[in-house]
Amino acid sequence: MYSDRLVNVHFWVALIGAVTYIVAMWVSGIMQGLMWRDYDEYGTLTYTFVESVQAMHPYYVMRMIGGLIFNLGTWICLYNIVMTVRQASAKRGVIAATAKA
Repeated sequence: MYSDRLVNVHFWVALIGAVTYIVAMWVSGIMQGLMWRDYDEYGTLTYTFVESVQAMHPYYVMRMIGGLIFNLGTWICLYNIVMTVRQASAKRGVIAATAKA
């Protein structure tokens, strides 16, 4: 690999992004499920669908941030792979040039 340090950075950035995304999904799913199961004394739902979506807005933002962090890790990985291929191509060119001489 071009850089072992970038491999570690990619791993940790992607892990933090994935965990952030998963935690936001998990907490918002539990919250929404509890809101949909809450009935008043008349037997109707306490919260409307719109109210449950409004309550989940902070978790949507958290999901977006987690996804952006994960995407940053993907770009770091892509950069490391491209540089690895370039480095290997350059070495192959040098070896081919020295073999011809």
